[in-house]
Amino acid sequence: MMWSAIAIAAVIGSGCHAANALSTKVELDYATYVGTRLSNEVDEFIGIRYAEAPLGDLRFRAPQLPKQQPDLQRATSFGDYCIGTNETVDVGISEDCLFVNIWRPSNTTRESKLPVWVFIQGGGFNLNYSPNYNGSEVVEKSNNNIVLVNFNWRVGVYGFLAGQPMKNFGDLNVGLLDQLALLEWVQDHIHQFGGNPDHVVIHGSSAGAGSVALHLLNPANTRLFAGAIMESTFMPTQPLASELEWQYDRFIQTVGCREGNAELQMRCLRERTTEELQKGNVATPFPGGPSQPLPVWPWTPCIDGDLIPDKPLDMYKRGEFIKVPMIIGNNENEGAYFAANASTEEEVRLFIGSNYPRLSKTKVTEITEYYPQTNPVSQHAEWFPSAEQAYGESTFTCPALAILVAAGKFNDSQELNSSESVKLWSYHMNVYDEEYAAMGLGCPHGYEEGLIFGPSGTKTPKRYQPPASFSTYNAPLVSVVMNYWISFVRTLSPNPHKDPSAPIWEHWGRGNGCSKLLVKLGELGMKPITEAQVMRCDFWNEMDRSL
Repeated sequence: MMWSAIAIAAVIGSGCHAANALSTKVELDYATYVGTRLSNEVDEFIGIRYAEAPLGDLRFRAPQLPKQQPDLQRATSFGDYCIGTNETVDVGISEDCLFVNIWRPSNTTRESKLPVWVFIQGGGFNLNYSPNYNGSEVVEKSNNNIVLVNFNWRVGVYGFLAGQPMKNFGDLNVGLLDQLALLEWVQDHIHQFGGNPDHVVIHGSSAGAGSVALHLLNPANTRLFAGAIMESTFMPTQPLASELEWQYDRFIQTVGCREGNAELQMRCLRERTTEELQKGNVATPFPGGPSQPLPVWPWTPCIDGDLIPDKPLDMYKRGEFIKVPMIIGNNENEGAYFAANASTEEEVRLFIGSNYPRLSKTKVTEITEYYPQTNPVSQHAEWFPSAEQAYGESTFTCPALAILVAAGKFNDSQELNSSESVKLWSYHMNVYDEEYAAMGLGCPHGYEEGLIFGPSGTKTPKRYQPPASFSTYNAPLVSVVMNYWISFVRTLSPNPHKDPSAPIWEHWGRGNGCSKLLVKLGELGMKPITEAQVMRCDFWNEMDRSL
């Protein structure tokens, strides 16, 4: 997209002052972009290309630097978000999707050096679930003290196709490479927007949180961020690259690229249209798992010995992770959107077995001993609550607890070198919402995002709509949660700029045991985790997450 001199003049003449138009111009080393000054004195730059379009020969390869653009570029509309598993090519969704969005205070200069908040959206590594959140509200509510960045990254088969041919003629884990390219982009360019590249906080939700957990495992990433927030950390199967030949073979068979050697197969994949490739960008059974139900998330990162050197939770247990301040937390009903609507014990076991095929028969049998039938919930079969809790804890809550426990060993600077000290906070979100309770969902995965970014900032296309209660009876929680997050971004602690009505959020483990901040209207405060949950998480965290 280009702006001519006539177009610039038209904008200036349509009600924007010339000074405003000039103040929203940012010169990068490959292009000059013009953004929009919003009515709340926040500047918005959206749809900026941070990497070249991953099309043709660049499909299934690491992201490349964007080409030089001599003409003035508009940063006034969101770019396409990345097409995912089971999706259809449509307006606003495509493979040409590597775009970044930035919000900054309007009075920012290159010398402002404001803290930078980088949000990595979720979607199970198979979707861009929450693209294009509007960050203007959190910038405004920070008293103009932060710069917020969000972006799109490749998912599904485009981000995580593995196998030896990919290793030889493409790249592994290119969705994670997109994220690292964005973090490098921030290092190179965020000062032009008034941000401080030495004070970057990475914040992920779901697969975004899982991505944060993975980036913390590579010492080469130390310079890219100063703090981390992991919100409902998604930790699914973690196969070795060598274990995914079956998935590559099924994919090339489905899209008609099986003929010839590996190089010819990869050439064929790069010549196919997006519509043709989408026929194979679907879920299929994992080897050793049942034919039904299908896995919830078929494409995931693989252990490649480089970006992911070893099994992630094993590395955390060994203390092999970057030591930065962290917030890590979960919601009460993490599995509600994903679990099978099970009517029997056997359906619970089949569902979990389809997603974790390496579970032994003994462990499969034990699932319903740890998760017996409980009180029913609205609009669901009688064993759904058990399936929901089992999947939610196995995939989100217990991996997060394992990281908390591992990081907690490094959170006392009196015992360890200060450079190895980890300041750590944890939360448990259990907000009661009448609408969600009526649907039998409780406080589900992703529920808190409207609290963090504000109800008006999370109305993304075809995706998550914030609960109506955030504008009515649960509205007091918006300021509480948002300001904890803003404070952490600004100071690497949730407390200095917290909402005046909110309690001090105490550290995990520092004389406080295994306690989390309970986020619930009327019950906001620290609460210890239960021994029963610890036992259930020991059950899950001992299992083999490979394929």
